[in-house]
Amino acid sequence: MKNRVRHGGALLAVLGALALTGCASPVEIENFAGVPLVPASAPADGESADEEPADGQDAEGEEVEAEAEAELVELEVSEGEPAAVYLDYGDRLAIVMWGSSTCPPVGESIEVLEDQHSGNSVRIHMAELPADAVCTADLLPHTTVFGTPENTTTTQPLLIDIDGQEIVLPIK
Repeated sequence: MKNRVRHGGALLAVLGALALTGCASPVEIENFAGVPLVPASAPADGESADEEPADGQDAEGEEVEAEAEAELVELEVSEGEPAAVYLDYGDRLAIVMWGSSTCPPVGESIEVLEDQHSGNSVRIHMAELPADAVCTADLLPHTTVFGTPENTTTTQPLLIDIDGQEIVLPIK
């Protein structure tokens, strides 16, 4: 019976370690056509908006239900320009690249070039297309999602190198 408990505990420890290493995997977590959904942004400073009081009451003092989730909208990106955004409170990093719908640009892995103490920069390695690939001439966005590398921080701008193109992702 002691061996079962010992082996069960060891198995749980190994499974826990595997689960934790998955959070910072250097390979892509997800790939999809289009751009990611992000929470709708609040009005900028100085802009007026029809705001409801934050204390859970409307203008007449009646109780109102707070929304459980923020409204999600597509990330705004400039056509043809690579873009990046943090997802899940900075736990994931989405990279948007533009290319053919039949031969989409796909990020294969992420590498930390400089950790948070040395410059906070990463490189995205893109998957190579087969030499005989037949691609359409359309230009569409494609998103690759990675776990945010452990050695980087969302409290400093992140420099992202994608095939020689650099993107600066602002502080989260």
